[in-house]
Amino acid sequence: MEKINRLAVLMILAALLLMPLQSVQAKGLEAGPIFGSNFTLKSGETLNEDVIVFGGSVSIEKDARVNGAVVIFGGSITLDGIVSKDVIVMGGAVKLASNAHIKGSLVTFGAPVERDSGAKVDGDVVNNPTHPIAPGIPTVPVVNGAFENPIWNALGILGQSIMLALLAMLIAMFLPVQMRRVADGVVSQPLIAFGMGLLTLIGFIITIVALGLFSVFIITLIVTLPLIFIVAVVFAAACVLGWLSLGVEVGIRIGQMFKNEWPLPLAAGVGVFILNLVAQGVGFIPCIGGLISGLIGLAGLGAVFTTRFGTRIATLAIGAPMISAAVVPPPPADSES
Repeated sequence: MEKINRLAVLMILAALLLMPLQSVQAKGLEAGPIFGSNFTLKSGETLNEDVIVFGGSVSIEKDARVNGAVVIFGGSITLDGIVSKDVIVMGGAVKLASNAHIKGSLVTFGAPVERDSGAKVDGDVVNNPTHPIAPGIPTVPVVNGAFENPIWNALGILGQSIMLALLAMLIAMFLPVQMRRVADGVVSQPLIAFGMGLLTLIGFIITIVALGLFSVFIITLIVTLPLIFIVAVVFAAACVLGWLSLGVEVGIRIGQMFKNEWPLPLAAGVGVFILNLVAQGVGFIPCIGGLISGLIGLAGLGAVFTTRFGTRIATLAIGAPMISAAVVPPPPADSES
């Protein structure tokens, strides 16, 4: 059963990624899968399609109607019209005005809901559900904290990928040089980066265990607890920076495939999104799936420390020849005859 569900998740992700990005028409209105931009359905307009938005906001004005569902990843919705099916929002905000009417259910994940008097929801209103609730999707028990329903697993993976992509875009805006140096550290010295990452992981485990033992036998917990917290935060930050920097490299190369030079934040967002989806998909392969993702993650972690969190260029590989510009003496002056 678990293998079947994982296969279903991959099929759903593939269908969403390969979904034709052609817009649907409704009274001259263009809609469809929307990435990184906002969508507005103006008063009096009707859309006979689902609205799916990644990293953008949705506004449905008074007397506007969506004859379908509204699904938003990493964005907000302001609703003052009618939605005939479900509204699902992950990582944003929900504003239901007085004329809002949701004929299905309202399901939110990490999205606060502001609801005016007069707003109607015919179905369930669920915030951060412990089990999926939606018409047409059966409610199933939770096993080890994960939904058995493959559709909700796929939505969770997509939501995680979008959140990481948005984080990568934010960091790329403020630390572009550091992210490029970390990525170059993996590309130019993959073996050294992996070795450093493995040593870092071992050192982290030994440090945490040693501090724990010291707190029991030698030093009080008041002294060791802040140290444990600092070490854990630095290690987690290094892991995240390494993974996101690898996504930057992936995004740059994808842009080169299309013969475009994308701005670094855009390359970071696209690359991290694709990298995380691929890593999640490879993770479904028995035995070797998690190992491959772990090896890549260790290489990124090692590059963070070889570049000192991107503050310097990675050192040359051991045994690599040093190349320097030769100083060529000026030619001798012509002697007068």
